[in-house]
Amino acid sequence: MGNFGAQILSIIRSKLFIKLVLEFLPLGMFMVTTWLTDIYTGSMVLGVLTLAAMLVVWLLYKRLALMAIITGVTGLIAVVGTVALHDPMWVKMKPTIVSLVFALILATGLMLGKPLLKPLIGEDLNLTERGWRAITWRWMAYFFVIALVNETLWRGAMLYYPSADPLISSPEADKLWATSKVTFLIPFTLLYAAWMLPLLNRHRDDKSKPLGGGDMFAKSDKSDDGKPKPRVTAVEAPQARG
Repeated sequence: MGNFGAQILSIIRSKLFIKLVLEFLPLGMFMVTTWLTDIYTGSMVLGVLTLAAMLVVWLLYKRLALMAIITGVTGLIAVVGTVALHDPMWVKMKPTIVSLVFALILATGLMLGKPLLKPLIGEDLNLTERGWRAITWRWMAYFFVIALVNETLWRGAMLYYPSADPLISSPEADKLWATSKVTFLIPFTLLYAAWMLPLLNRHRDDKSKPLGGGDMFAKSDKSDDGKPKPRVTAVEAPQARG
């Protein structure tokens, strides 16, 4: 139990976990705002907070993962489409499209013998090549499941709370989808990640390094010899970035 607790603490302190929290916060505020007002205001809040979260990650690490960039850009497009066209289908379809894109990227990499999860998340999880392949298979399955569940949730909500116009969802359906999306996605993702802890620990490349990327609270990113530690990065800050 002590070893498991240490692993959990290592994950919580990791950069990847901090990024995950910053990604979930806008979703939580989207649900709250949608309930208090409507899905259009909620979508605007989601867009603003997504940009803010990306900015915080950039200020902390001077880089953005490819996954964050794809999620952020498609999220902003969905928000603009929802508000400008007054059609919530844009924001509802966004999780399906993004999840399928990620799943297909990972599937293509596996077919080519290259686990593309590492460049996608922009963090080195301290895994062996076999470990990267194993975790890539699991996250590919996760994204396919999320796409299927999201389609079931928003279409099912429209059937449960039909509106006069069958092409436009009712406010009740919007609120049900926003709530079910957040209350399902966040717990499911955390439980799914926890389920993979034994796999991560079994395939660690160096057991002296933390799980889930570098330590958020580490004093320095330099090794004992003073040289920078190698890091996986998707976008580097220029020399002078959902």
